[in-house]
Amino acid sequence: MASYWEVVGGLDKGGILVRERLSLKSPELPQRLSTGAILGELERSGERLRYCLLKGTGPCEGWVSLKVAGKDLIQPTSALGGKPLDPEPLPNQDAVPTSKPFPAPKGRCFGKDKKMKMLCLHGGGVSKTVAQMQLNSTFKEMPCKKQLEWTIWTGPHTVPLGWNGDFSLKPFGPNFTVYFERLPFANCQWETWDGFDKTLAEFKKFIRENGPFDGAMGFDMGGEFLVHVAGLATEGDPDLQDAFRFLILFTTTAPKHLSPMGKDRIKAPLQIPTICSWANSDENHPFMEYEELPLFIHRDFREVIVHADGHKPPVLKKDQTVFWRFSRFLDAMEKGDTFTPTDHEDNAVRAKLWLPLQRSTDVSVPPSKRRLLVVPDPEGPGDLPKVLDVLRARQAAGEALESPGEPWVRGGTPPNPIQRLELLLQVCSASHEIFQKKAVAELDVDHVDYTEEQRKINWHCSLAEVPSRQLLNKDIIEDERHDQLAQDLAKGFLEAKKDVAESLALVGLGTGAFVAFAIAREMVAKGLKPAGLWLIDPPLRLPWACSAEPCSLKDCPVHILVDRDSTYGPPWRYEVSTCGPFTINTFVDIDEMVAKVMDGARST
Repeated sequence: MASYWEVVGGLDKGGILVRERLSLKSPELPQRLSTGAILGELERSGERLRYCLLKGTGPCEGWVSLKVAGKDLIQPTSALGGKPLDPEPLPNQDAVPTSKPFPAPKGRCFGKDKKMKMLCLHGGGVSKTVAQMQLNSTFKEMPCKKQLEWTIWTGPHTVPLGWNGDFSLKPFGPNFTVYFERLPFANCQWETWDGFDKTLAEFKKFIRENGPFDGAMGFDMGGEFLVHVAGLATEGDPDLQDAFRFLILFTTTAPKHLSPMGKDRIKAPLQIPTICSWANSDENHPFMEYEELPLFIHRDFREVIVHADGHKPPVLKKDQTVFWRFSRFLDAMEKGDTFTPTDHEDNAVRAKLWLPLQRSTDVSVPPSKRRLLVVPDPEGPGDLPKVLDVLRARQAAGEALESPGEPWVRGGTPPNPIQRLELLLQVCSASHEIFQKKAVAELDVDHVDYTEEQRKINWHCSLAEVPSRQLLNKDIIEDERHDQLAQDLAKGFLEAKKDVAESLALVGLGTGAFVAFAIAREMVAKGLKPAGLWLIDPPLRLPWACSAEPCSLKDCPVHILVDRDSTYGPPWRYEVSTCGPFTINTFVDIDEMVAKVMDGARST
């Protein structure tokens, strides 16, 4: 069992004293530990404790005394401070799909000697040996590790060494497998999961012969498969009832909207205790894909844990907060307790969000005259020319920038990387004139003008700060202050347009999509419904304030257009912002993009 402590002293002194080291003569740390703070025990020596701060304020780590003058300063507690306060009612309740209880097996600890019987599904293109090594590494220091009885279920599709591009796995072969094949390349907007049906049939047979399990852990495609199993079980699939009680999902994504599996996305938030864990520095998928997946788990059942170990299950160490949060979850699962998510920031920022949403049907009749307000990119192409120069130099040096995949042999890379960036550069450099040229009698084209000062705003992180090769800095706006900055710009633009009415549609280009999003929200706040919001290659990592609550755009139609060869993650922040129609589509060139926006703006 993990050891947790709660600070009970120091109420009259602003908390309790913390020192750097064990000795009472070691330097005091400048900040005190707040009363009510929850600590994880790292080391104990007599009446002194070295801790890791799990909840509350104060130094993240240090030494404290158990007692002073016979009075307790800290006391043992059973978990991370018990249950957080009851969560606030979800806003927009009518947009929450009806969620069914998960069909979990009765009882617990189904393994030998009352151990928790655990199922592991690995990542793509590895062997059972690799999966076992990952389990050993992840749970090595976990207090309950001896209570976990693992079974590894390997994928039914055999692939050669290097299917996933990692030839260093040769010593751990030769039996490398996958649960499905990603075609035509990973992160494609219409990515197909070939072989999924065969895997599902094999899994049902396996569960029938070996179930039930307490928990199921999946990494990457193993987790993606398990989420679909949980969805099918909830929908009543008779072969998947009573399969497992809880889920642990590492680097797990949902299928893209445009993929063949898009129609099989989870129908309502799942009511199964689940850890969703990933690293934003993951090199295999844009981390927005990992951010989206927890929204398909009911907020009362999900524990979101962001770690820092890249594209692999985390190595859980006692001096990490993530260790104690995992331990708390597993403690609750072993005891059979009702699990209540912590109030950690990883949970708090998405506490009021879910997917999918029940959407209203847009039945408004288009007026005879429409206006399209074009919001260009305020910083133009930004650093894209630098990125292009690097790619062109690599190509000139003879480096192959793309590699076509061969099904069940090796994964492919996105095609046309240089052409794709050139198209994105065109989008970010475009003005309202590309729409003005296609204007028709029933649709006027207007635009916003930026001042020189506004064009100097640095919206994105630097190239050096981009956490993953799957992303560009154009994809990321993470400074929370930028939400208010965009709202201030939006108010100014709307004040300059005195005749704003509900006949106004908006289109934002590149970074301008973020500004257009702010304009749409400002219109809704003023009681005006935009005729539609088109976002072209928009940034996808936004300040959390933008999506703190769902349906900020009410039932305004939102349409995302991305270039065909992009590997964008899902635009879930825009998706949760509307209860109205929401669509995603692709374009091959500027002309097709303009045509799709103009056709939509005329008919919306």
